[in-house]
Amino acid sequence: MAAQKQDINDFNRRIKEISNPRNKSYYDRDLGMDVPKRVQRPKKVANREDETFFGPMFVSMIFGALGLMFAQAVRVRYFGLSVPESTALVIELFLAFWAILLLTALTNKRTIGERLSQIAGVALMMTAGHNLILRWPDQLAYVYTPEYVQEIQATTTLPSVIYRGTVYDL
Repeated sequence: MAAQKQDINDFNRRIKEISNPRNKSYYDRDLGMDVPKRVQRPKKVANREDETFFGPMFVSMIFGALGLMFAQAVRVRYFGLSVPESTALVIELFLAFWAILLLTALTNKRTIGERLSQIAGVALMMTAGHNLILRWPDQLAYVYTPEYVQEIQATTTLPSVIYRGTVYDL
């Protein structure tokens, strides 16, 4: 097939069809199809790997444990060992949750699941945190006091859990 001979009028007609604001597309005779006037930019697809449930929750548990460890260090260093048990618990919990609020504000770990994991970290540290002191007494004597480390070593054994003041060996 031979192509039709086109002149300037054909060209101007095509330009007029293309520039018509009512048309979202125009028919191109050479291509034999409708050509859209505007093409949307391709949307960026987030290449995000599926996060596991365990990782962020474990980090939140560590934040809870660090919060209570900070609270215990403050209680031992500044309030001493002679504080009654109920007062010590209130002081430790207040300071632990204050430290957790600061850590989570910095790291944006504020969802309900992460908050529950932080509370679980505090509870785990309250029941089994003394095992860290028994495993690394020299290093944690710098965080706490050497007297506190000696008291923990005298009253507990390595694989144990404290529940309501009673030490249970594992």
